[in-house]
Formats: sequence, C-alpha cells, structure tokens
Amino acid sequence: MPRKYDGTEVIARITVQEYRSHAAVVRFPGLHEGIPTYVVSSVGGSMRDFNWLLSAPIAHRGLFDTSRGIPENSLPAFRRAVEQCIPVELDVQLARDGTLVVLHDATLERMTGSPLRVSRIDRADLERLRLRGSCEPVPTLDQVLEIIDGQIPVVIDVRRWGTELSPRLERAVTAAIRNYLGPIALQSFDPLVVYRLQRMTNNRPVGQISGALRSASWVAAMIGRTMVTNIVTSPDFIAYEFEMLPSPCTTFWQRRGIPLLAWTVTSAETEARAARVADNFYFDGYLPAAHQRSTR
Repeated sequence: MPRKYDGTEVIARITVQEYRSHAAVVRFPGLHEGIPTYVVSSVGGSMRDFNWLLSAPIAHRGLFDTSRGIPENSLPAFRRAVEQCIPVELDVQLARDGTLVVLHDATLERMTGSPLRVSRIDRADLERLRLRGSCEPVPTLDQVLEIIDGQIPVVIDVRRWGTELSPRLERAVTAAIRNYLGPIALQSFDPLVVYRLQRMTNNRPVGQISGALRSASWVAAMIGRTMVTNIVTSPDFIAYEFEMLPSPCTTFWQRRGIPLLAWTVTSAETEARAARVADNFYFDGYLPAAHQRSTR
C-alpha cells in the first residue's frame, strides 16, 4: 500500500535497475535490506524533476575524511557515499586535452603539490599525480560516474576559471552525462555557464551558485550576490553560501519558487539553522542526522 513520506505519496521502493527501466521521479535515496533504493512518487516523469535534490543533505566533494586518508573529490570518497547511499556533490573542470577533471581548485597545488593549472595538463599528466595524503589519483568525471553508476544522486559543480568564453566546458559536460541514467543536477558560479547548460540539456536541473564572492571585483560581487542574471538564465535552484544566509537576495528568489540549497554546513550545531534558512544543504566534516538514521 502507498504511504506518505514528507507529504509525498509513495508508490514503491525501486532498485537502481528498476529506476533505469522506468524514468521514475526520484524522491529519496535509502537502503532497503542493504540494497540502495529510491522512493518514487510516479513513473514516467521527466528527469528535470528534482525533488531528490531537496530530500536529503548532500556530501560536499564526496563523503571524504582526510583523517582516514580519504581526500575530497577522490574515488574512495565517492565509493564511501555509494556504500552509505548518500547523495554527493563534485567539482569538474576542463583539462587541456578536453578531459573532465574532478578537482575544485584552478591549480593542482593544494591537492597534489604540483603548481600546474588544470587547464595546462592532459590526461597523461593527471595519471602521474596523486592526491595529497593518499595514493589516490586525481579522478576524471567518467571514472566517478562509473563508480556511482546511478546508485546515488550527483550534483556536478561546473567550474570555469578565467575569462574564456568558449562553450567547450559546457559541451564536454553535457556530452559526458547525455547517456547517464542516474539522477544528476548541474550548477555553476558562472551565469553564462548556467545559461548554456539550461539550453544544452533539457532533462537535468541546473542551478546558480553564489555567496560572498570575496575574490570578485565589487561590481561582479554585487551582480553575483543579487543573482539578477536569474532573470535571463532561469536556474532551477540556487546554491548559496551558508554564512551569508538568510539573505534578502535569496529570499527574493525563493518567493518566486526557486529552491535554495546552502553550502557548506560543517557541524551538527549549525545543521538546525541550515534547515531553517534553506530547503536543503551541502555538508562535510560530519554526518547529518538524516544520514545517521538511514545508515543505522
């Protein structure tokens, strides 16, 4: 019999394989008899539906733990999230040869010790590097998606550094996920990237990221914080810096029906405030209460 979950009528619990065969509307990932499952409310819906994005806290840069030798944005961080059935966020940017590299920073220095910029390397260079404090390679997007394989939802932060106006990055990302059958959302700080992604993919939610933008010029920061470009780009959701919330800027857009995610919550003490000011949040450094319950 159907039951209620957060006010949503649940039709069934389905496995990943069943999800793929039905274009189901994902509501909440969980474990059922040790098997990753999705609770769905209807079958035959569009993949642009993204209630899953608001249903459970999302592990920022994977479920990493540096104290255990699991770096951020590493293959073990994503395997660990799959094992615990926790949605993840990851960063992706373009290498010189078109490889989509899963790394947050513009350079490799913080994570590998190499001073090279990601945009100046190719896949062969990448394979020689190891993430600091581990023997793990810097992963590519295709490697991460192969591990996740539709078992948990993924949010991809599409990062373009500098002033390049070419759509190479957006084209590479949309091509990489075109035949991927699991739940994916895309997001970016760059309104031009958001605009292009909205038009290059018609079946994935696309979000605008913003916050204090401390490294931007005064004008760019003001435009970015207010997200006035949303008028043109029409994002499906907003991801906003937690320390800046609540904000009149986000409230304005929330009242117009755009969901808000907060980044990044780092402790149980601040989790309750995040739940008050946003519809969901990204986390790292601890395990939110919702996931502690689901993994027991």
